[in-house]
Amino acid sequence: MAHFDPKTYRNALGQFATGVTIVTTRDSEGNAIGVTANSFNSVSLDPPLV
Repeated sequence: MAHFDPKTYRNALGQFATGVTIVTTRDSEGNAIGVTANSFNSVSLDPPLV
C-alpha cells in the first residue's frame, strides 16, 4: 500500500474549486473505474474520505 500523507491530501482538496470533477481509480484486478460528479467534498481526514 502506498504511503498516505494527510497534509498533502488536505492541501490537494483545498485546491479544488467547485465544478465538475472526474474521479478514477483501479480495482484489485487492475480494471479502471471512474465516476463524474458535480459536487466534491472532503468528509474525513482519518480515514481519508471524499
